[in-house]
Amino acid sequence: MKIIYPLALLLFSLIVFSCKPKKAENLEEMARLAARPEAVLVKTVKLEKSTFYHELISNGKVFSSNKAVVPFKINGIISELKIQNGQKVKAGELMAVIEDFDYKTKLTQAKQGLEKAEINFKDDLLSNFTTSDTTNLSQAKIKISRIRSGLNDAITALEVAEYNYNNTRVFSPIDGVVANLEAKQWNPSQNYKNLCSVFFDEIMEVQFSVIESEYSFLSRNMPVGIIPFTDDSTQIKGTISNINPQVDENGMIKVTATLNNNGRLIDGMNVKVVIRKPVPDRLVVPKEALVIRQGKDVIFVRQDSLAIWKYVTVEFENSTSISLKEGLEPGDLVIIRGNVNLAHETIVREQ
Repeated sequence: MKIIYPLALLLFSLIVFSCKPKKAENLEEMARLAARPEAVLVKTVKLEKSTFYHELISNGKVFSSNKAVVPFKINGIISELKIQNGQKVKAGELMAVIEDFDYKTKLTQAKQGLEKAEINFKDDLLSNFTTSDTTNLSQAKIKISRIRSGLNDAITALEVAEYNYNNTRVFSPIDGVVANLEAKQWNPSQNYKNLCSVFFDEIMEVQFSVIESEYSFLSRNMPVGIIPFTDDSTQIKGTISNINPQVDENGMIKVTATLNNNGRLIDGMNVKVVIRKPVPDRLVVPKEALVIRQGKDVIFVRQDSLAIWKYVTVEFENSTSISLKEGLEPGDLVIIRGNVNLAHETIVREQ
C-alpha cells in the first residue's frame, strides 16, 4: 500500500503536466482566429476605355403630327352618326349624316331657277341685240343681259344649294382616330361647335424644352428616347426634327422630335425625353462604384485581397454611369458592389 500511493501520485502529475501545453496552444489558436478580420464580399469589373453617353433629360408632351377639326358646315338634325371616340377612320369615310330633305329641295329649286334664267338670258339677247349668239357681242352687252335675266344670281344660288346639300354628309378629311366627339344622334348640329377631331396617330411629335446652355448639344436628326410616364419600362425611338432658334423669356429653347407611335401614345400625353450623345474613348464605370469619403469622390479597386481607396475626378455623369477624368487606370479592378462600408486596405473577396 505504501508503494502504490507514490506511483499513483506520480502518474497524476505526469497527466497534469502533459495537458497544460495543449490547452495553452488551443487558446493561442482561438485568439489568433478571433483577431483575423472577416473578408468582405465584393463584385468588381475590369476598367477599360469605352464610349460614354452624355445624357440630356427633359419633360415633354406628345402631339399628333397631323390633326383635323371636323365641323358641321350646315344646320340640321343629325340623322346618322357612324363614329365613336377612339375609332379608326380613313380619309373620305362617312362619319355623320344630316337630314337632307330641305337641302335637296332647295337644290332642285336652284337647278330649275338656273334653267329659267338661261331662257330669260336668251330672250334678253334677242329682244335687245337681235341675236342669241354672244360670239360677236361685246362683254359689256353680255354682262347687261346676264344681270337683267338673273342668270348670275341663278348660278350663285345653285352653287350655294349644291354646297349645302353636299355637306349633309360629313366625311373624314384624313386618316386617324376619332376624338372629342360630343354630338348625339337626333340632335341639331348647331348645338355643337364641331362634330369631332381626327388625330393621325401613327406618326407623332413630342415637344420639349431645354435650357439655352444645352443648345450646342442638340442637332437635327439626333436620336432621342421617349418614355411615357404611364410606363417607364417602355422607350420609343425618335429623332429631332426641329430646333427653334430662339430663347424664350424663361431661358428655354423649344425642340420638336418625330417618332413612329407604337400604339401606346395618344395626343397630349406627358412623356420623358432622353437624349444620349456618345463621347468615345472614356474610362466609364457604373455610378454604384462611386462613394464619398472625407467629402471627396472615391472609388475602391481590388488589389489581390485588399480594397484600395483612390481619389478620382469625375468628368461626365449620366443616369447610370460616370466618366473618370483622372484617378484610375485601364485594367484596374473596380469594386462596384459591397463598397459602401469599405475602408482603405479592407480585406475583400470576390463574390
